[in-house]
Amino acid sequence: MSFRLYGIALFSTPLAAQTEGSPLPVISLLSGLLLLSFIYLIKLQFDLHKQKKFNHTAQQSSLGFYALHDDISGFPNKFFLQQQLDELLQRKPEQQFSLLLIKIYQFEKINQLLGHANSNLILAQIAQRINDQLKTVDDALSFEFRQQVPVRLCHLGGVDFAVWISRSNHQNLAEFVADNLEKNIPEAMIVHGCIVDYKLHSGIAHYPEHSTEFSELLDRAYLALQNHTMLPGHSQVFSAQMLNYSKDKLTLMAQLRQAITDQQLSLYVQPQVDMRTKEVLAAEVYVRWRHPIRGLMAPSSFLALAEEAGVIYPLTQWVLNEAIAMIATLDKAGLVSKIAVNISSQDLLNDELVDSLELLFAQHNVKPKLLVLEITEGAFAAEPETSLSMMRRLHQLGVGLALDDFGTGLSSLAYLRKLPVQQVKVDCSFINDLHKSDTQSAITSALIDMARNLDIGVIAKGVEEIDVEQKLLRIGCNRGQGFLYSRPFELSGFVVWLKQWQKNHVITQ
Repeated sequence: MSFRLYGIALFSTPLAAQTEGSPLPVISLLSGLLLLSFIYLIKLQFDLHKQKKFNHTAQQSSLGFYALHDDISGFPNKFFLQQQLDELLQRKPEQQFSLLLIKIYQFEKINQLLGHANSNLILAQIAQRINDQLKTVDDALSFEFRQQVPVRLCHLGGVDFAVWISRSNHQNLAEFVADNLEKNIPEAMIVHGCIVDYKLHSGIAHYPEHSTEFSELLDRAYLALQNHTMLPGHSQVFSAQMLNYSKDKLTLMAQLRQAITDQQLSLYVQPQVDMRTKEVLAAEVYVRWRHPIRGLMAPSSFLALAEEAGVIYPLTQWVLNEAIAMIATLDKAGLVSKIAVNISSQDLLNDELVDSLELLFAQHNVKPKLLVLEITEGAFAAEPETSLSMMRRLHQLGVGLALDDFGTGLSSLAYLRKLPVQQVKVDCSFINDLHKSDTQSAITSALIDMARNLDIGVIAKGVEEIDVEQKLLRIGCNRGQGFLYSRPFELSGFVVWLKQWQKNHVITQ
């Protein structure tokens, strides 16, 4: 508008007042055009500078968002949490807080079956579910608001999340929130027709009792989470004893290496029975550690340590040698029974496994089909293709393969088709109350039907009552293992036990 008005004023001199032949009109016209051009260029440069500044500000804002938020879930990240805590603790250094750490348990199985794209979508949905539950926790730190809804969850990376909670109104609020999340959040999802189950585990560290440094507080919350996970029923709150437990664990790791060479290990065995004929079909072995100070230790006390210490493979080799030697002993006694051995995911990744088995079979003159290797579904999580390749090699060798704890992971028909297994073992968590719960009965029946549709045998673990045995037979499961037949006993006594069993039970065909 200013340019237009200026132009009218500049060229409004009456023509009659202009001297004929005078250069003034031309000069005035040129001067006006030059002036207009000059002003236009100045304004254009100003507008460009303004736009450039706006774009730079927007870009900085966008970069700032991504620097402080996780690129998968979109939730505030660890840096955002640290930034907020630095400001908060400067204002309220005397106040008490809790750092609540939340981990999605066994999420690697979801990655394995559904791929990273779908897994990222599920991860973001779980994060949103957790944050929705936190809307009513007013003492939890709010990082920002989205559509007037507070964002109180921080994504530390991977499958780890954190919540910062004030304890000024309720000393045990973090524990209450953790229990509520673990109980209410893990609702199954359906993705591409596949039911996705997951669990949440938690760990808590208190400020300032456990530390005043964020990094140390986080480490102690992780330690509390590990303790809560490995020792169910124990508090998820950090305590000084957990540090002692960690030192104790390191000591045990060193002792375990020596235990293998010092013959401190022994094998126990539990038979598997045909529930119709009462014939003993196989027996599963369990390793025990006769610790010189701690006494007899169960596998749950040291197998995880063996994996962490990198001694699981020599431990497995010791178990395999003892198991195959027992098969040879049974054969010499005129008795037939397969021996089942559990192996870990690390064993499946060791290229030497097949070669070592061939040597053991030749050394003891044992047929490979008399050995059964039991593998859990979780063993395929780290490197599924490598693990599957090893299973195929073992199958070609003639070794029997069984999938342990069937039903506790992401079981599906498509998944089972890929595995060269001849048997699945239904977890005892499904068997214990089979005759008391219609829901348990329906779930167990579905698992058995799934396996039978693929012509895979089924073994029920944890059979302790005759009513359970009869229920299993009615729904199509003929093979059982549990206290109803025998508690675990030393492998060295298996020959005597088997002869006595056959004497007391007339095997019907």
